[in-house]
Amino acid sequence: MIRELVAVGIVGGLGIALACSGKTVDGVHNDGGLSGGCPSSAPAQGIACAAMSLECEYGSDPNIACDTVARCDTKGWNVTSPSASGCPTPPLGPTCPATFAAVKEGAACSTPTTCGYQQGTCSCAVYCGPQYPLGHACDAGTPTTWHCEGGGGMGCPDGRPRIGSACATDKQACSYGDCNSIGVVCQSGTWHSALHGCPISTRHYKEGIHYLSVDERRAAAAEALDTQLATYQYTIGDRDPRLGFIIEDQPEQSHSVVHGKDRVDLYGYTSSTLAAVQVQQEEIRELQRLVQDLKDEVGHCQKR
Repeated sequence: MIRELVAVGIVGGLGIALACSGKTVDGVHNDGGLSGGCPSSAPAQGIACAAMSLECEYGSDPNIACDTVARCDTKGWNVTSPSASGCPTPPLGPTCPATFAAVKEGAACSTPTTCGYQQGTCSCAVYCGPQYPLGHACDAGTPTTWHCEGGGGMGCPDGRPRIGSACATDKQACSYGDCNSIGVVCQSGTWHSALHGCPISTRHYKEGIHYLSVDERRAAAAEALDTQLATYQYTIGDRDPRLGFIIEDQPEQSHSVVHGKDRVDLYGYTSSTLAAVQVQQEEIRELQRLVQDLKDEVGHCQKR
C-alpha cells in the first residue's frame, strides 16, 4: 500500500522517524479513519451496538465487497465477511497504468486486462459505448481500447472513502465502479454503502429477506398482468420502434420502477412477470385436477 509519509529527521546515520500524514496516493483510501461510533476492529456478530444504521468498514481493498463491513441494527452488529468470489482485488498487472489518472479514456491498447484502482476500474477491451438504456452489439473489427468506470463523481472524494468515515454533504452519492460494484452515499455524517442499478441476487448483499406469501405473489402477478404495453421510439440513440411500458402508467409503488430515478427496475419487472407465471401454473394444475376428477367420475358412471 502506497502512503504519503512525512519524514522527520535526517536520512542516514542520524536515523529516520516516519509517520503517516493521513492523506493517500492513488489507489488507497483517502479518509482519516472511521467515525467515533465504529469499533477499532471488526466487532463480533450480534454484539450490542448503539448507533442504529451505522456502517463500519475494516480493510483497504478497492472493492467494498472484499472488506469486512459491520452494520448496526436492532439485533446488534451485523457483520458481513469479504466475498469469496473475486477477492481480494488482484494487484495491478504489468500492462496496467500506475494510476487511475494515467489511464487515457479511448486510447488504443493491445492486451485485454482489467485494473482495479481506489477511484474505479479500467479495462482494456472491445468497447462500443454504454449499453444502457439501449443495448447494442459492437461492430466487427472494433479495436480494444481503455475504458474506465467510476471516478466518484462531481464533488466526490478522489479515492473511494472508507465506509464509516466522516462525510460532509448529506445524500451525496459517489460511484467508484460500474453498476455491479458497491458505491457510497453520505448519511448522517458518515459514508454508507449503496448499491447501483445492476440486479444483485446473492444473499451476501441482502438483509431483511422476506419470501412472498400466496396473497402477495398474487398481487405481484396482478400488477404484471395489468401492465399497459405500448410501442414507442426513444428520443435519443437508436430510433427503431420498441415494445415496453411507460413508467408514469405504473402504480405508485410498482415493483417495476426505481422510484425517484425515472427508470425501470428490470429485476423487479422480471420477478413480477415470474409471479404471474407461477400463479397461472397453480391455476392450470388446479384445472387439470378438476378435469381428472371429472374424467374419473364419468368413468365410474359408465361402469354402472
